[in-house]
Amino acid sequence: MISLDRREAQGITQINMITLSHDGYVRLTPGRFVQVRLTHLHSGVDGDRPLTSAEGATLSSITGYTEWVSATQPVITVGWDWQMTARDGQIQLIPLGYPRSNLMFVDEQGNDLGPSATEALLRSWIESFEWQPSVHKALHT
Repeated sequence: MISLDRREAQGITQINMITLSHDGYVRLTPGRFVQVRLTHLHSGVDGDRPLTSAEGATLSSITGYTEWVSATQPVITVGWDWQMTARDGQIQLIPLGYPRSNLMFVDEQGNDLGPSATEALLRSWIESFEWQPSVHKALHT
């Protein structure tokens, strides 16, 4: 594991650097993560799904994916799937499923928060992050 930049402040160990562990996870606190700038890497539309043999109209949707990366060392990657919807005459993209990432969030002492907590924090971040304009732009070029 890359050494941690730890600073002792009144008996509390604080982790300030982003670290890459032997298991491939990039470990950092949620507070440090929100300071990292992620940039759009790639987005695309999923291929058509085969139609079922049902007669009549078939409900379909447009879905895709997006991938974002940091300029940090080690690199942080976050990706997720989305679905195109229309609301109030506007096309919107909403996240689907689980985010994909090489992140594992840790507490201030460096202990893993675990996959479920990391996923929940990433979902919350995606919902607050202005990613849709970049995806729209990528799909139109």
